Amino acid sequence: MTVRPLWLSSEAVGNLLNLLVDRLDSADHRGSSRTQSVSLTEKTWPALYRSPFESHKEELWEHVVEMCRWGWLQVKPDIAIRSQSGYASQPRITVVNEPAVREAVGRPQRLKSSNERWREAVEKHLQASVDVKQAVGEFCIDMPDRSMDEVVQRLNRLPELAERPLLLREVSAQLFWGMSKVLDKRQALVAAVLGVDECPFSESPIQMQVFLPLGGLEAVLFIENQMSFEQAIRSTSGVFRRLALVFASGFKGSAQRLRTPQTVSVYYSQRGDLDSVGRKIFETWLGTLGDDLPVYFWGDLDWSGMRILRAMRASFPQLRAWEPGYVRMRDTLLQGAGHSPEAADKKGQMPVLDTGCSYADAQLIPALQAKGKFLDQELFAM
Repeated sequence: MTVRPLWLSSEAVGNLLNLLVDRLDSADHRGSSRTQSVSLTEKTWPALYRSPFESHKEELWEHVVEMCRWGWLQVKPDIAIRSQSGYASQPRITVVNEPAVREAVGRPQRLKSSNERWREAVEKHLQASVDVKQAVGEFCIDMPDRSMDEVVQRLNRLPELAERPLLLREVSAQLFWGMSKVLDKRQALVAAVLGVDECPFSESPIQMQVFLPLGGLEAVLFIENQMSFEQAIRSTSGVFRRLALVFASGFKGSAQRLRTPQTVSVYYSQRGDLDSVGRKIFETWLGTLGDDLPVYFWGDLDWSGMRILRAMRASFPQLRAWEPGYVRMRDTLLQGAGHSPEAADKKGQMPVLDTGCSYADAQLIPALQAKGKFLDQELFAM
């Protein structure tokens, strides 16, 4: 079309074409490739249906017919296009030539938002399941000098780093061309890509608080919660006799980092043995993969606690659930105590089928499955 008719710039026709473009933009924003049709009614095109003059209605309808002849629009049912009053047939209009319609109203292709472009890149390049892609799609990374396609492709390397004793910013620097802060506040993205509950990389080194027993240590007990750790080092019951008690603040799943000097800082309690001999024995044990000392874990009786137990066994193969603590918790749970996952904001915890610890697998997991409730460790002072 070399010369555009004046009616194409009229307010009435412009309202119709802008409505059609709105629907195109809405479909594009939703990620729908389906061409949207619009039913012509008094609500969608009031300029036609509220006109008091039949001649004006027929004139506006003729403009629609003309745009169909140009190949811009399509009208259904077909009979409507052949009638002078086809607008009375409850017609539906579909855009056929989108660029032409957009040009007519001065609205070129909609610019997609950063979030939309990120989700498209994730869908195209992330090597993951549909659910993982959906989760990662909520964490837009928009880098000025890199395309989102490039960024997503780098995320595919995360599993290669999962078992290495790295801090979060070290991981970021290795993935994103030396930039160390890209993953700050994006731990949930990392966890989603790796398919784990929590990001395994700490923001800073794990701070390991250690109580060494007087008279020498015979075993090591990792305690999940700080309050229970404080109760334990003050206990006079004797149940913790000859146990090195450990609370690891910042530990989130990769037990290998607990045994690596670069990613753990050890602090000793003044309530315990501060002799250099005891410290050397403990640090030598911690830094090796030997099994010369028995090692136990005691935490919440919930799926997260079982998952920590399983994760720690990857680096402490001899590690077991600490029975003196868990026996009481299991018995209490089976007697009807405990809280629902929803009551303690734990509804997102996924069940664990096995930990590799025979006691936990035979006694604790069945109790959790049977009752569907959890118990916090802090309830049980020993």
